[in-house]
Amino acid sequence: MIKIMEHMVICIGRQYGSGGREIGERLAQKLGINCYDKLLIKKAAEISGLNEEYISREEEKPANPLWLLSGNIFADTAGIGAAFYSGNEMIYNAEKAAIEQISGQESCVIIGRSASQILRDKGCFSVFIYADIYDRLARVSARNGIDEKEASERIRKIDKMRQRYFDAYSATGWGKAESYDMLLSSSRFGVEFCTELIMNALSMTKGGVSHE
Repeated sequence: MIKIMEHMVICIGRQYGSGGREIGERLAQKLGINCYDKLLIKKAAEISGLNEEYISREEEKPANPLWLLSGNIFADTAGIGAAFYSGNEMIYNAEKAAIEQISGQESCVIIGRSASQILRDKGCFSVFIYADIYDRLARVSARNGIDEKEASERIRKIDKMRQRYFDAYSATGWGKAESYDMLLSSSRFGVEFCTELIMNALSMTKGGVSHE
């Protein structure tokens, strides 16, 4: 039996098609805690009053550069920064508020959305999942019922979008070692063993998890 010894938040970043979301879901299931992916969109909508469908469609797009130049990226919509404030930034702030609220209330797994940076100074455990391009192509093709050419283009676009989004709000780079506590290849280890490796790493952290 696996037991969480103290409050714990695990943030999972991932390349598109690497199986990172599946790893996060399996990890949450083994730990008996919630996994926030689509659930995070619901929470962000509740907090902000924005439409769930709108958040789902527009999230993880990069910030308006003019807004970043206006000063504090966490500024309120009122005042001098308002002229540069866009829908993408409203979504970011809504999800940021949801991530901070959820992580303060419960142990959980959070998928993507720069959660590892938002919670960088709050003791989260961050993991980045990557994979060989051939495995990613196979996974994306099978999951979406598309050929490899279309899968390749989808991978390129979504990875680029995630990188630009992450880098807009972080002092370190998306997928770079300095941005995470742990990087794992799902091609080398597989989804199940990646989950076990994260569990083992958590068991060695202060508090961590125990096997009873």
